[in-house]
Amino acid sequence: MNKKIGIVDCNNFYVSCERVFHPISIGRPTVVLSNNDGCVIARSQEAKDLGIKMGEPFFQKREFMEEHRFCVYSSNYNLYGDMSDRVMTVIKKYANEVEVYSIDECFVDFSNIPDNEIEEQLYLIRNEVKRLTGIPVSIGLGPNKTLAKLTSHIAKKQPSYNGICSYWSIPNFRNSLYNIPVDGVWGIGRKWTKKLNTMGVESIGQFVMMEDDLIKKLMNINGLKTKKEILGLYCHPVIKITKLKRSIASTRSFGQDIDSFDQIAEAMYSYVKNGVKKLIDNEISPNKATIFLCGNIHKGEKHQISQQVSFQIQTRDADVIWSQIYPYLRNMYSPTKKYKKCGIIFNDLMPETVQQTKLFSSSVQLIQPPKNTEQKWEMKQDYISQKYTTSWSEIPSVFV
Repeated sequence: MNKKIGIVDCNNFYVSCERVFHPISIGRPTVVLSNNDGCVIARSQEAKDLGIKMGEPFFQKREFMEEHRFCVYSSNYNLYGDMSDRVMTVIKKYANEVEVYSIDECFVDFSNIPDNEIEEQLYLIRNEVKRLTGIPVSIGLGPNKTLAKLTSHIAKKQPSYNGICSYWSIPNFRNSLYNIPVDGVWGIGRKWTKKLNTMGVESIGQFVMMEDDLIKKLMNINGLKTKKEILGLYCHPVIKITKLKRSIASTRSFGQDIDSFDQIAEAMYSYVKNGVKKLIDNEISPNKATIFLCGNIHKGEKHQISQQVSFQIQTRDADVIWSQIYPYLRNMYSPTKKYKKCGIIFNDLMPETVQQTKLFSSSVQLIQPPKNTEQKWEMKQDYISQKYTTSWSEIPSVFV
């Protein structure tokens, strides 16, 4: 049976999430900023048309944005994560084989749907996601993941496709590959692009004309799979079951440089709680964790220190974890230094249904979590929107 693989990709996802709750930003140039309002990490099409680049420092463009009446938002990851879950839930209503690939896109296996019904199904998914979540999506369809990704990109760039593009609907597809830069295809990153460019390979059309042995030698087996998928073969299956994560990190830069241990401790405890939430959401538990502190490298303070901690028991209890990492954090801290960032990385993860026991372990003496009301460590978020879907106190009110 011929494979029909689709990808549902949310358009300008972070911006689209903000626009659901801020209609005033619709049609206006809109950007979302990174942690501490540092750089632009998401742009509306209007912002792109005005020349705003991804990763551009906000302070350099603040006056320009004010002049052009930009809508500016601090990153609100709680909101974006919840909106992503809602989008994926809608998609799963209309498809059995779904692989969530990232926060704003998922692969879908439509091979069981007859050819004469597939277009109707794609439009149904696109319209239902927009109706139920407010998020616009583009959908690409092809015989494999690579071509699905490519057609999704085309669907976004060319309005004539109305947000949906199929590999089988593109005339002279093979010839069009010579107009696509070699880094315009899923699976070819910056490192490989640089290597290919030095060999005179600038387009995907040139890439697929390379000998298989040369590609395998230059880019390993994954590069060869990319070529085969561009030519229409099926190499990367849709994986419905999520792979067990190797690690989960919870870390943020501080809103300002910190030299107080109490402030650092409170920040670390907050990150522990955030990390525990991720562990619960993924139904896994850690046996170890790595904690770290580092200075502000932008000010020449390159000091950093880390420590791995083995837990007495496999646990997702924030207070038990805190009690075990606290002594190490205390020893890592130096009162003569200032710190810009700290965090915790959970590793040696196991499914919650699997409990690893240790031959030698002792009970954990709980240490009181820090209580500091100043919270100087909190990120700078001058343009943060509310947690409209994740906090009872910030749910929008409707008056009639």
